[in-house]
Amino acid sequence: MLTRQEITDWLNRISPVDDTYVAEFGAAYDPDIRELEAVSRALWGHIPAAAGAGRPFGEDPAIQRFYQLVRARRLPPVDRSRRQIVVETAAISYFLGLYGDQLAADLGDSDMAYLVQWLNTINTVQLPAGNWYFFVIMLNTALKKHGYPYSATVLADALAKIDSYYIGDGWYTDGPTHQMDYYLGFAFHFYGLLYAQLVDDEHAKNFITRAQAFVQQYIYWFDAQGRSIPFGRSLTYRFAPVGFWSQFYLSGAYQGTAFSPAIIKGLIDRSVQYWAHRPITLSTPGPLSVGYGYNNYLLSEDYNAPGSPMWAFKLFTILELPAADPYWQLPAAGYPALPARSNQTAGGMQFIVDPAVPQHVFLASKQFPIAKLMYHGQEKYGKFAYSSHFGFNLSRDTQYIQQFAIDNALAFSIAGQDQFTSRRVIDASQMYADYAVSVWHTTTAQVVTYLVPLTATLHVRIHEVTTTFTLDTYEGGFPLAPWNPKHQTPATTAHSTSAVNREAVSTITDLLANRQPTYVDQGPNTNLISPEKNVVPALYTQLTPGRHILACAVLGDPRPGMALADTDVRLSVTTTGYAVHNGAQTVTIPRYQ
Repeated sequence: MLTRQEITDWLNRISPVDDTYVAEFGAAYDPDIRELEAVSRALWGHIPAAAGAGRPFGEDPAIQRFYQLVRARRLPPVDRSRRQIVVETAAISYFLGLYGDQLAADLGDSDMAYLVQWLNTINTVQLPAGNWYFFVIMLNTALKKHGYPYSATVLADALAKIDSYYIGDGWYTDGPTHQMDYYLGFAFHFYGLLYAQLVDDEHAKNFITRAQAFVQQYIYWFDAQGRSIPFGRSLTYRFAPVGFWSQFYLSGAYQGTAFSPAIIKGLIDRSVQYWAHRPITLSTPGPLSVGYGYNNYLLSEDYNAPGSPMWAFKLFTILELPAADPYWQLPAAGYPALPARSNQTAGGMQFIVDPAVPQHVFLASKQFPIAKLMYHGQEKYGKFAYSSHFGFNLSRDTQYIQQFAIDNALAFSIAGQDQFTSRRVIDASQMYADYAVSVWHTTTAQVVTYLVPLTATLHVRIHEVTTTFTLDTYEGGFPLAPWNPKHQTPATTAHSTSAVNREAVSTITDLLANRQPTYVDQGPNTNLISPEKNVVPALYTQLTPGRHILACAVLGDPRPGMALADTDVRLSVTTTGYAVHNGAQTVTIPRYQ
């Protein structure tokens, strides 16, 4: 059980002492916006920390830096070409909405008038479709609550836009990108629940109801060790997804659900304990580095500046609660018991969880990166499986398989060219009770992939590949780190490759005897979680023009003593489909039409 002081101390350890680091590297937006970002995002942690402790805001150095920007009239001018500024108003709206009286008293009439006038310029900016509409919802709601000028038209339009993105069962689609990732937790639902803290109206009730529906599925994205499954964009925000749990409690949305305050406290505490032991700062105290499990610029997006990772500070809104609040006296309950299977059709995610297995994995069959400028989108969305324990790899290059992130991917290259690509564009997908299908293509192949979860550590993949080229093809299992190829070698049989270290076991087994077991060594700083070198058990073959069926069983188990024998899983192929046999379990799969 963590105390309020322990979480506050961690916040201070990962916070920057000044803003000098902001000039260390660039981003897609201007330097003055990067400065605002570094100042404003720190507020997510330092505002609730000061408020819950009953300290004057002006005593906190991070809040004082914001005051200095306002008093010096250095808030950057806003226009469409500089609309990243809209994002950076979110924490200011949080400050104004919950603590507007203290903010006004600290700034005084003149500076507060300047801030309000500047905030209203945000209402003139045309926004991209998606979660950004919540920024003007929070802005205008906060202004309205405290009697300042605001735009009722912009507020009403933004609320209608957000409602239009809601697709049911707790899920939103993020505008035309159709990404359904952690932005659902730390953007859509986080802001909806924050709105419900500020306003008691029908919109607030809807936001709470939607979060209560989503939480039944969102819980699977976190494991009992305090980790969330790395997946999708903006992973440098690290523990921002946990901000959902903070707001789920603060808004009262947990009431009437199976998620008691003690369960929520356990989820937050375990996340803090996990991340507090990761090397995620550039120095001590902070700032947070760009990366995930460590400082890793390979992970970054073009919109990641040095201050960007402090979006993670949304977790700290729980510090609004003073030390005397009953929340801090609660025991941190263990991870809740869940139904073993969760098929999350909206996001194309299939889970099987087991309390005896210290990881969560989902098989991915639907999402792909629509934004062409997204860095490493193929790896962040296109892999077949994502794990809270193994993480995933990022490609150093597409030239040579050792540089390509082959983990949990099927990759093709025109024979002899060593230029690889894997699943990036999904043309169609469908989820069934026991499996899912994705139809996808590269420039050289058309593929139908069947993903079959069998246990919390084991799944089967079947691929129907059609090509007019001669192709070299590799398929990889889970990446295993740390791994040093100078003195470690995976075990290879006629049909499988298995790698074992003190952390886990990773195995891939060919089910049709038409591929050669092998392995691919991957370099340091390619895996999201571990900076060490890793190895990916793999299968290789060369495909001639025509139609081919490939199939494998893939094991990723954090318990190193576990292994997968060649005979554990069998596959039957008929003219109408497939049957996967795993002991007494049989999954029948009609061929996709």
